[in-house]
Amino acid sequence: MSRKSMVAFFPFVLVAVMPVIGCVGGPDLDEEDSTEVVGEGALGINILNALVPEALTAGGEFAKAPLSVDAMVPEARAAIEDSSEQGRLARMFLRYAVGCALGPDQELSYSWTDLHGDVHREVYQGIAGLAPSWEQAPLDEVGQQWVSACLGARTNRYGRAVEISMHGSADVLAEVHDAEIKGFPYEEGAFWGNVFLPEPYLRTCYNPANVEQARNKSRDCAAGLAGAGDEDCGIMEIMGPCASQCEALGEGLYHAGCTAPQSGVPSGGKTEYVITVFLP
Repeated sequence: MSRKSMVAFFPFVLVAVMPVIGCVGGPDLDEEDSTEVVGEGALGINILNALVPEALTAGGEFAKAPLSVDAMVPEARAAIEDSSEQGRLARMFLRYAVGCALGPDQELSYSWTDLHGDVHREVYQGIAGLAPSWEQAPLDEVGQQWVSACLGARTNRYGRAVEISMHGSADVLAEVHDAEIKGFPYEEGAFWGNVFLPEPYLRTCYNPANVEQARNKSRDCAAGLAGAGDEDCGIMEIMGPCASQCEALGEGLYHAGCTAPQSGVPSGGKTEYVITVFLP
């Protein structure tokens, strides 16, 4: 499914308690007080993001089986049924991973019980469709890298919901509408990695010209903190300007390749599974 053909189905994602899209500094996303709702409008894949950095290492076991509670390996099943803070992070990771991997006609549902004996039913909706086959089979290496890049792009240091536009070479990301280009004119940077490896990694870079715009939008996992230099965002390593790490921005408005650890990708030292983010 091309990006253009997806516009009618899920052009943006809203936080239910937010009155307008694109609000910065809105309510944090968590299990108790907010949900992602699929909406309809004129833009392409631009979605709200509030994945906290602490959750990025909470889901390595999920890739080992299909996205079905019955099929999950015991460690993954135990993680999402855990009523502690680690369980909350695992559920947050899974919700965002499902949104990145599955398409709008797919979802994952399950229940868990908290310390008070209350049963919570979770329904995670697919959004981007970067690895829809994860619903039937374990997540392969290509899918792991696409989903990881998407998770990196959707991470916010403060847990705030900020709307972004994602570009990349994947079919579902590659075609960008003029309205989206006009609405999201500032290149923030790029994200790539693999959080499903035994030694997970994520990398990001930034466009120096737009660092202040990113910080003004509460998006500094790529730009770094003002006055603190390139301070990493959880496991996400800030590599500096994209010009030193990635191929130049192409006609499709994405970086087609970026540097990666020798052990992180089959090609050794470079990955093509990169998501470039633009901001309003």
